Amino acid sequence: MKELLSPAGNMECLKAAVNNGADAIYLGGKTFGARAYAGNFSNEELKEAVNYAHLYGVKIYITVNTIIYNTEVDELIKYIEYLYKIGVDALIMQDIGMISLVRKVFPNMEVHASTQCHNHNYEGIKLLKELGVTRIVLDREMSLEEIENIDVDIEKEVFIHGALCNCYSGCCLFSFMNGGRSGNRGECTQVCRLPFKLIKNGEYVNNESKYLLSTKELNTINNFNKLLDSDIVSFKIEGRMKSPSYVGYVTRIYRKLIDSYSNRISSEEEDNLKILFNREFTKGFLFDEENNKVINMKRPNHQGVEIGKVINYKNNVAMIKLNDEININDGLRIVGKKDIGVNVNNFY
Repeated sequence: MKELLSPAGNMECLKAAVNNGADAIYLGGKTFGARAYAGNFSNEELKEAVNYAHLYGVKIYITVNTIIYNTEVDELIKYIEYLYKIGVDALIMQDIGMISLVRKVFPNMEVHASTQCHNHNYEGIKLLKELGVTRIVLDREMSLEEIENIDVDIEKEVFIHGALCNCYSGCCLFSFMNGGRSGNRGECTQVCRLPFKLIKNGEYVNNESKYLLSTKELNTINNFNKLLDSDIVSFKIEGRMKSPSYVGYVTRIYRKLIDSYSNRISSEEEDNLKILFNREFTKGFLFDEENNKVINMKRPNHQGVEIGKVINYKNNVAMIKLNDEININDGLRIVGKKDIGVNVNNFY
């Protein structure tokens, strides 16, 4: 049985995931989660989330996946005691010492090892198994072949869609060194989305593409049947900072693929995914993507889909030849030496 695991940054996203076929949902409270700047859930909202999800037979996994300081241990244990009492199905954790402690204090609480644990080899995963971890979230740098060669009796989970990190899973210090905010504390500045200059042999390279470290979005749809045939048990969608419409639609598409046991979606569904959010798509290292096809150096934000070309511009008026329809309230980006963003608010 394959599990579809969806993200939720707030209650609206959680309901969108439930209503579109998620088997489980991962979310974070106000502390100890690796997405400190998502909406996240208060303790009362966590209780509401668990009750709502369980009403529909959907599991709730809570992210407790930051490195924990010594001064925070007592607070952490009180928080996990609360999560245990409200019936959370599992914790997603990074800190090895805290995993060991939680397994001793709450032996009936299921613990999953976050991708922040840098789960990529037999010895490390065997250690987690010995600590009582029941599932590992595999590194996004690993290929499907490498994942299947991990011969440890433990559940395997992989990311199948959404944002990628430029650095090795759980090993990024770039944000802390550059901006004083640690990704291991959930405070990543996303510095890899910023423009950089390229230096070769001590000289600047004249390169119009400045976003040298900004990754494309992971999209495994065209290879999804291979995942279905693997020993992976849980398919995870990234997106705790994404909108309810994004969470709902991406969940619906992968629910369809799991239920039909295929990798087929319509061209309209594929366009809808691009319209919702994409930095261009990559199949990722999961399917041995070439290095030069993982980075989008042109721009680090949402790309949308091409709907036409500017054929004339005069007196601040652009004439566009469309190859697709547009509607009132659509957002357009006119791409040139300087991008221009406009909203469609009238037709003539």
